[in-house]
Amino acid sequence: MFSMGGHRVIQAMAASLFLLYQPSALSAQSQATPEPTDLIATLNAICVKAKGDRAQAAVLAAEAGFSPVPEGMTPRLRNATERAGFMRSNAADISVVMTGQMTRRVGRDTIVLDFCGISTRPTDHRALDRRLRELMNFDSINAVGFDAYAWLQTPEGRAPSRSLSDSQFVGMARTGQMRLLVLDRAGPGSTLMYMLPRLD
Repeated sequence: MFSMGGHRVIQAMAASLFLLYQPSALSAQSQATPEPTDLIATLNAICVKAKGDRAQAAVLAAEAGFSPVPEGMTPRLRNATERAGFMRSNAADISVVMTGQMTRRVGRDTIVLDFCGISTRPTDHRALDRRLRELMNFDSINAVGFDAYAWLQTPEGRAPSRSLSDSQFVGMARTGQMRLLVLDRAGPGSTLMYMLPRLD
């Protein structure tokens, strides 16, 4: 089960990344077609490695060949601050990194979500789904339009959650160890969003 409140938060964040895509942003094709972007490896190299540190994510994005985009091209998200966007394009695909922080009220509690997402277009949806299931090694929480993996990152490893009601969401965020990984698909593209929720 996935709470409607959590559903709206994540869906808005994931879908908004695709607003950055513009046909004119594609670079001229080179003679040798580069390898397609590995969405999971890029997420690990930038978002997971940064551990919620947006400045570090910006450094890692630059090292991976992403360039900052103007503030006007960065999607505006409700209750989101410190937003930053980065883009990389070549003859194979176009990829976008977005970082920021969002706050949401869940009952009487305010949850802060430090987020970092990677979008790539086009992607092989079937291959990405298969790899993600194999790497996570536990079931996702299905919701309309996307899949979410929720867990506590403990010293012993990942402690996954099989559902995510409002009360579970708040309880996990309260520990400061909650991690949320969301896979969203839109047309030929996919977004992986990595979030670190915590109570304000």
